[in-house]
Amino acid sequence: MTRVIAIANQKGGTGKTTTAVNLAAGLARGVDNGKRVLLIDADPQANATAVFLGVAFAAGPRQPGADTVYEVIMGNAEAEQVIKTVKLDASERSPEASLDVLPAHLELAAAELELVPAFERERKLRQALEPILDRYHFVVIDCPPSLGLLTVNGLMAASEVIIPVEPGFFPLIGLRLLQRTIEMVKRANPALRISGVIPTMVDRTALTRDTQDQLAESFGELLLPTIPRRVSIGEAHAAGQDIFAYDGRGESARAFAHLLKEVIRRG
Repeated sequence: MTRVIAIANQKGGTGKTTTAVNLAAGLARGVDNGKRVLLIDADPQANATAVFLGVAFAAGPRQPGADTVYEVIMGNAEAEQVIKTVKLDASERSPEASLDVLPAHLELAAAELELVPAFERERKLRQALEPILDRYHFVVIDCPPSLGLLTVNGLMAASEVIIPVEPGFFPLIGLRLLQRTIEMVKRANPALRISGVIPTMVDRTALTRDTQDQLAESFGELLLPTIPRRVSIGEAHAAGQDIFAYDGRGESARAFAHLLKEVIRRG
């Protein structure tokens, strides 16, 4: 059965896209059963798309025929026709691999308004994915940093949610709101569950320790391995690579490898 994992947090700057990019790439590097991994960029910032397909695709003038998740959600294109397959460079620990990407463009922001009057507006992404889901072992959805209709579409399409949380007081407040939204979505999508909470941008400050303590108290076994705050992660994005290809033996790659093992184990 396909695991559809939404990476969600309504607050920006939590490492959401970093988590989606490296989780999807790491899963793609480990798939050996004939199925593939699909990364869906449902964030109008289109940062995940920029990593794998370039800034010009994500934010430049639209090229003729270069449809995106926007057209898929609005029912103007089939997901199968829009998906791009990208090559993941070999790393020190894994060979070359491939990842399917359902890309976004900055114009996706318009979908929030255009979906408002649409019939079954919260199910558009789920309906679009149904014909292709059985081709994939994992689908990873990078949701927007908001609780609007695009995020609700991501949650409605998902079977589980992973929540990245950076150190601080305000992220913990926002986390409560996200939990309430997930509970509301579960009324229409009972299969949805929170499968993990990831402490991201972890350093040695007292604020980080306090945040982790509060997360551990609130979420217990749902707490996933931490991701450190390291320059190499941003450098990998700028280079158009996942962390495993960019710095396969570095601390960040080891942290994501640990995270991957735990995500897979919880399946």
